[in-house]
Amino acid sequence: MEGKNILENELNYDAHKTLGEQEGEIVLDDSDPLKDVRDSFDKDSNAFNRKEELRRQRREKEISELKSSKAYKFISTITILADKYFLDALLGFVPSVGDLVSSIFGLPFIYVTLFKVKSIPLTLAVIYNYLVDILLGSIPFFIGDAIDFFSKAHVKNLDLITRYVEGDKRTIRQVRSKALLTSILIILLSIVIYFVFKLLIGVTELTWTVIISVLKWLIGLF
Repeated sequence: MEGKNILENELNYDAHKTLGEQEGEIVLDDSDPLKDVRDSFDKDSNAFNRKEELRRQRREKEISELKSSKAYKFISTITILADKYFLDALLGFVPSVGDLVSSIFGLPFIYVTLFKVKSIPLTLAVIYNYLVDILLGSIPFFIGDAIDFFSKAHVKNLDLITRYVEGDKRTIRQVRSKALLTSILIILLSIVIYFVFKLLIGVTELTWTVIISVLKWLIGLF
């Protein structure tokens, strides 16, 4: 009887040992499908993180190169002279052509957006801002000249370019979503500005004719 109990205990011990080894194999089995999924997920996650890091580094490099470029420094200088020192507003006091001359300052901004940033929607937004500034500045009786002291198109465009390049999502979304509307408005503003300046040139010529006639009349009195 005692030998029988010993034999049963040995059999139970062997069974538990075998079961434990099997359970261990289940836990530690390298072919576990869940483990393969986790490893695959980790690899994909690491690859994604590396791509994001490379993308971030590349964008920071592009921003740094743009801000250190001569073109960007040039438009920054124009902004300081034209708007902060009111050169743009002072040129507006020159009848008829003052606003057109001051608008030449906008050409370097268009160059940066078109050839440096390489964004057509951003270029359209910059052109639109300048056309609005030109139209406001053309209002007669020195009203437009007064507006030029407060309507700082160069500051607005430099800020727009900077935020776009730095990846401001709201700015990028607005610029891109309004590109078609901006194009239409640019065409309409161009037509309006053409006729406004044509009228202003005619009025200016008439004004100078009257002034010269009055001067001749006054000289004739003596």
